[in-house]
Amino acid sequence: MLIIFLGLTSSLTGQTPKIEARVGSSTPQLIISQIKITSSAGQFIVLYNNANTPIDLSSVQLEYFNNFDLRKATSGKLISLSGSLPPHGYYIVNDESPLLLCYQATVNSGSLGLSSSAGFVRISRIVPPSPSSLPATLTVLDDFVSWSNAKTLPAGVQTFPTAGGAFLVRQPLDSQGRPSILSPGSGSWGAMQPDNSNPCNFVVSGVSDSSLPLGGSGGQLLPGTPPKAKTVNSASSGDSAAIGSSLPARDVGLISPQITELLPNPAAPQTDADDEFVELYNPNDVVFDLSGFVLEAGTTTIHRFTFEANQLLQPHQFQAFYSSLTSLSLSNEISQVRLLDPSGNVINQSGAYTKAKDGQAWVVDGATWQWSNTPTPNASNIVTGGSGQKSATNSKSGKNSVGAADPKVKSATTGDKGSTPSKPKLHTLVLAGIGALAVIYACYEYRHDLANLVYRFRRYRENRQSPGQIAQGRRNY
Repeated sequence: MLIIFLGLTSSLTGQTPKIEARVGSSTPQLIISQIKITSSAGQFIVLYNNANTPIDLSSVQLEYFNNFDLRKATSGKLISLSGSLPPHGYYIVNDESPLLLCYQATVNSGSLGLSSSAGFVRISRIVPPSPSSLPATLTVLDDFVSWSNAKTLPAGVQTFPTAGGAFLVRQPLDSQGRPSILSPGSGSWGAMQPDNSNPCNFVVSGVSDSSLPLGGSGGQLLPGTPPKAKTVNSASSGDSAAIGSSLPARDVGLISPQITELLPNPAAPQTDADDEFVELYNPNDVVFDLSGFVLEAGTTTIHRFTFEANQLLQPHQFQAFYSSLTSLSLSNEISQVRLLDPSGNVINQSGAYTKAKDGQAWVVDGATWQWSNTPTPNASNIVTGGSGQKSATNSKSGKNSVGAADPKVKSATTGDKGSTPSKPKLHTLVLAGIGALAVIYACYEYRHDLANLVYRFRRYRENRQSPGQIAQGRRNY
């Protein structure tokens, strides 16, 4: 690999990017394994850890420029990464478009905006100085790739395929389908196209080949699919928890757990301190060990809870973890919950929500998060008359799955617990009281008219009496 000072500008010889070297080269640790720049079906960049030790991705710089000739580039960006990439593991950065995974990898969605006309991507790592006489901060260039759609190209610049799902795969590949290069930017690139009959096979020169996987046996968790929900039509101490460093042995090769439901604002008499919950679902046919996994809540202020040893999820089990246990505080305004593996990689996350109403649950229905009036802790989700806010799920590894079966969901009928109650009617006595008050007010307002009416009524009766009765009445008076 090549070691350079931070901040040095890359020079060009014959328009092919080269980096000024400080020491000799060796086999790159972090390799650009696949890349797709056409916007059809989404863009992505796949990184591969070629080393036998984990790589701290917070020290990695993934850079993109909009021209393979850096002297002509007019824009560029630094794409941030996070977590730890295990040995021979894969890390995918995609543009949040649907992504089919046929192998184990960590997925990080974000804006890419790669140009299909020309571009340059490079990957480098910040490392401690060695020997100590070198400057305090150095950058190791691990790999790069450049492309253009120009008719005449210099050596090393790729022509990218324009077909909808086509992408470039780094070659040569070893016996496990993993890239095997000896120096930054070396090797060749082959155009691949997903097979229409089996998207996990790839077409090379019109021939389908299942021996060329997107990735080898590297990663540790397969992606998962959030379970479908039934739609009902009806009128602290956890903050400082440390993230672990290794995956439980029994979890290797399993599908990642899914966040399926949140209750940010429990209705009285329940309380935030005890009754807020985050629900997880195990899509596997075997037990999943949550030891060392982390629940992380919040967008600005982050709260964390680390699962203790032997915290198990049974096969296809929904389990709610209440705030009385986790001390996680779910905001009632704007928030999101993430599930991290023991290495700190985000493997699943809820959709972001705003303005949680009393007693409403934030639930996932396939690929969509929405509000429901019916919380269902420890059970499959039911959607009833929520506020209408919906959010597409941004699951780090759960957008698309291979082999993940959706669990069965509960049915709901009219009159069940989940049905929307009818509006209460005003009590008869309340209506009677309002009517009585109206009569009293009318009597007061028209008291003079009523007195005049009574007087006229009395005179009328007197006029109907006989003269003798009138005279007798006057004497008595």
